Amino acid sequence: MKYPEAIQNLIEQFSALPTVGPKTAERYVFHLLKQNPAKIQSLALALSNFQASLKICSICQAPTTSDPCPICADSKRTKNLLCIVSDLQDMISVENTKQYEGYYFILGGLIDAVAGLGPENLAIKKLVERVNKILKEVPELEIILALSPTIEGETTAMYINKILQSPKIKITRLARGLPTGANLEYVDELTLGNALKYRNKF
Repeated sequence: MKYPEAIQNLIEQFSALPTVGPKTAERYVFHLLKQNPAKIQSLALALSNFQASLKICSICQAPTTSDPCPICADSKRTKNLLCIVSDLQDMISVENTKQYEGYYFILGGLIDAVAGLGPENLAIKKLVERVNKILKEVPELEIILALSPTIEGETTAMYINKILQSPKIKITRLARGLPTGANLEYVDELTLGNALKYRNKF
């Protein structure tokens, strides 16, 4: 016997999410069935407004409700520091260490040959434009490569290091206190803070 079409359709929608299998999706759906209509409508409204309420910061590429985002709009931050991260989660992880006072740039992913993601799939062109614009305002720039120490992260770091070579640019990376293969979003703030504080030259 199959579930009613409405239930089956919702199970399939949840199953399409990362790390959510059919059984977990079923639990989500049957949990929702027990909720009152107002709570379900609130969830539906949040989902329908999700994309409409977000913009992409034209400076750092972060999802935000304002352009520029609050960090890019903060003139008190250190202008000659630019931290390059893969996504918003990594940016928030670095920011929560309270060890960094510069600006950010989000690549929108990592180079991954297996998944068919090359440099052209990332915001590399916008990164180069951002770096050139900063160098018009400061005599030298430190770029911190805060990328997860995975094969994809290392590949991306090497590519960025190659294209941004300049006498005016010092490229550093997070210290090797981070375990190889770790994702930044799962690293505790103390470990990430120390890795940021004791970063190494690339």
